[in-house]
Amino acid sequence: MRMSRLLPVLLCGLLLAGCAGAVSREAPTPLRLEPVAAPATYAEKLARLSVESPRIGAAVDPHDLLYSEEDFLRRPYARVRWGAPLGQQLGDLVVEQLTRSGLVGAIQQGGDPRLEIEVVEWLHDYRGEAPMARIALRSSLYRDERVVAQWRWSDRTVFTPAGPLPGLAAQQRLLETWLAELLAWLDGLPE
Repeated sequence: MRMSRLLPVLLCGLLLAGCAGAVSREAPTPLRLEPVAAPATYAEKLARLSVESPRIGAAVDPHDLLYSEEDFLRRPYARVRWGAPLGQQLGDLVVEQLTRSGLVGAIQQGGDPRLEIEVVEWLHDYRGEAPMARIALRSSLYRDERVVAQWRWSDRTVFTPAGPLPGLAAQQRLLETWLAELLAWLDGLPE
């Protein structure tokens, strides 16, 4: 009697174990932000600037590239992930561009004045007629622990074909525009 109850459970378990082995477990493709072209050169505006690692807003995932097909619902792509956290990659690009531009004499962490960047939105939006790459960033300059200037930037662009890599390429182009405008914004601030 016991064996007759146990046998179906064992067979069901073996069947499920066999099906689980057939699922592909390939590693996700690591994504990275590409280096950008050399920026315009500026006269030194700040002798030193503390650049903090960019914060990632609640609607953005630091490890996964997100897309949306429905209002208020964001999902990660299944076969891609950030090779390094998005904030780290973005911070490296900001420091590189600031250094190459000549706008800042020395970049440091911790100190004054301090530049903080927040990634408010980083999304591939499939809700319209064509896929749309979207980015929104907030930049804040602090002196003596007070915000002395703040700038919010957002843009979007259509990309084709649909998918994570064409969308990321579109976001890379948006990012290059933002980096150039960030340098111009910092240069235009009063001393």
